Amino acid sequence: MSEADNASHMNGSAVGPDGDGGDQHDELPALSSAFRQRIRPVLNRIDELRSHGLQSDLKLPMVAVVGDQSVGKSSVLEAISGVEFPRGTGMVTRCALQLSMQWNADPEAPWHGRISYKDVNGHKVDKELNSPGEVDGAVREAQQRMTHGDNEISSEQIDLAIKGPDVPDLTLIDLPGIARYSATGGSGIAQITKSLIAKYVSQPQVLILVVVPCHQDIETVEALSLAKEADPQGERTIGVLTCPDMVNKGAEQETLKIANNEKIPLKKGYVMVKCRSPEELNNGVTLTESVANEAAFFKTHRHFSQLPEQSVGIRTLADKLTEELFESVKRNISTLQNDILEMRKKFQEELQRLGQPVAETKDEKRRYLFEMLSNFNKDVAIATQGEMNARFHLYAKCRKHWTELGKQIHRAWPGWVTRGHISHYWQPPEQVTRLITDLRGRELASYDHVFPIIERIYKEEFLNKLKQPAEQFLEQVSDEVTDVVHLIAHKVFGDFQDIFEVVTETSNEEIAKVLELARADLSGRLFLQEARVFSQDSQFQERIAKIEEDLYKDNGNQQPPVPDSAERIRRGLDAYLRVATERLSDTIPQSVLYFMFDVVSKQLGNRALDLLSESESAETFLSLLREPRHKTARRKQLKEMMEQLRLAQRDFNKFRLDVQA
Repeated sequence: MSEADNASHMNGSAVGPDGDGGDQHDELPALSSAFRQRIRPVLNRIDELRSHGLQSDLKLPMVAVVGDQSVGKSSVLEAISGVEFPRGTGMVTRCALQLSMQWNADPEAPWHGRISYKDVNGHKVDKELNSPGEVDGAVREAQQRMTHGDNEISSEQIDLAIKGPDVPDLTLIDLPGIARYSATGGSGIAQITKSLIAKYVSQPQVLILVVVPCHQDIETVEALSLAKEADPQGERTIGVLTCPDMVNKGAEQETLKIANNEKIPLKKGYVMVKCRSPEELNNGVTLTESVANEAAFFKTHRHFSQLPEQSVGIRTLADKLTEELFESVKRNISTLQNDILEMRKKFQEELQRLGQPVAETKDEKRRYLFEMLSNFNKDVAIATQGEMNARFHLYAKCRKHWTELGKQIHRAWPGWVTRGHISHYWQPPEQVTRLITDLRGRELASYDHVFPIIERIYKEEFLNKLKQPAEQFLEQVSDEVTDVVHLIAHKVFGDFQDIFEVVTETSNEEIAKVLELARADLSGRLFLQEARVFSQDSQFQERIAKIEEDLYKDNGNQQPPVPDSAERIRRGLDAYLRVATERLSDTIPQSVLYFMFDVVSKQLGNRALDLLSESESAETFLSLLREPRHKTARRKQLKEMMEQLRLAQRDFNKFRLDVQA
């Protein structure tokens, strides 16, 4: 016998097949106060977690009430809770309804209720209820506001919490009845309801309460078939047999077989209940009176009076459900606590990503903006410094561009320079021959001066070709820097669209200014500087020696013929192009990176902070600091859920220690 069984057994049954109605407050499940003190805080926390939408992430124990359409689910809920629910023909329950019942030990305490849900537009509705009579209308109104029509099913959930001296400590999830056909929805409505029910009952921690009318062939009850699909062994399914007064004569023995768990057995068995009949409803029989009528029915019925006490009555059903829920919590408490720890960690990480809420006063806003601008400047500096593992790595993005520039510099060489010539019979290009002739003065043959020709060819046929690739490289780096700066701005200011636009616009202006400085440096300094042909003697002579060594090897290790003027020009130009190519492959990227990385980083840092210091723009800039509503709402939601998880962890720990004691 479970701990809950012991509690109920020791206190006796206030109303049973052999008892009378007694006082209204005696109609409650006779659970010990110690048992209530253990289970109620846990059920409260589970209800809170579920009402915050955490049931999809946490395996929360619950009791789901399922049944075919119009089989008396509402009557069962009414009898357990003491409040009336919507009734009628066709589809009455059109969404899941969480019914959280909390017993109040004070017999004079007033009844209190609260209903909450989200309407079709996602707006939260929260309404106080002051009497049980308000529940019917409140639930109908909620279903109307949660759907677009009478035959629509909503995937959202209604949360109905009631507290009073006449209700048990229990939480149920009432699910829409399985409708085979709808006048407007056709047969497809059945599939919708089945899918919604399956979403709940397929969870292993959910107890399934299947409502089955006694006068219906149990083999045809779709709700029971759906429960067996989710719970093939029947380990977490409880059957509720309703309408025993409508069983046809001669069919009582067959019904007794079901009630005694002999036909379609369930490990948790069946409980037979008799709720108010249509005739009793028409005659105004109250819920209190119906309890006494139920007790009299099971006491006097020719066949069903044979059933044991623990198999009949709403009172027995409420006790059984509370006990089963208690045992389910015990079984799942360790898993639930671990899941809560993981969820708290996940929510805490999200809160950290959301950052602190936006300040309200000007001074607080100024500090908040200063911190964001400082983070922006820091990220830009890290990106331009090329540190390993930087999130925004400009060096990695630009490396392909300067590699391609190096290849273009090599391709700019005059083609005839790289041909190795060892013979007097080499025919130099026409422009070389013409220059030798045009520039020759009074020098003797073979004693002409070749340097002016080398210098002229270097400038006209090589250096001038590099200006366009260098300009293209500058533009490419500028684009990469702009893209990265925008990414950093989005990371830092993305939640503040107006500020993001101001920062990116200001950044674009500063980058454009630096781009012009870099362009001027290339054309006004670097290329003018490179127009002066210069090399250390040792470096130039080293290249000449290498060229002559290669020619010697190519001539079969024999000294090649004495070079003529054209060959001397070719060799001298080859040697100097090797020196200049190595130098330009470095100096062009160095100049561009200095301006587009270092100068841009410095200028952006100064300009960003100027936005707060310039009196004309500071006020406007501060006024743009408005956090998006969705972010504020999400932070509030996370904090609320974090608090509920903290409280749940506290109560679950206490519950676990109590049951282990």
